[in-house]
Amino acid sequence: MENKKTILLHRITPDELKEMIVSTLRVEMENLELRLSKGRTENYSVQTAAKLLGVSELSVYTYIKKGMLPASRIGRKYLIKIADLEKALKEVKSLKYRR
Repeated sequence: MENKKTILLHRITPDELKEMIVSTLRVEMENLELRLSKGRTENYSVQTAAKLLGVSELSVYTYIKKGMLPASRIGRKYLIKIADLEKALKEVKSLKYRR
């Protein structure tokens, strides 16, 4: 842990200790969610989508061509919306095995 805090447990009830732990965990979870949401972009590249799906980039291009994975083309690059990728993952457990 980055921040080490010393807590003296003199004259504290188990319920008070539990409340302290729960409140600290809540704060840490909120901080984690905030950090994760900041790092999340609206679109994925083909390379990122391939890594997330565990397939090759060529497979992702094939899924786009067959219409299994919606994507937008900007110049020479394809962009895949996060929502479309998540929807495709929910529809098919693994795009790798869908033919």
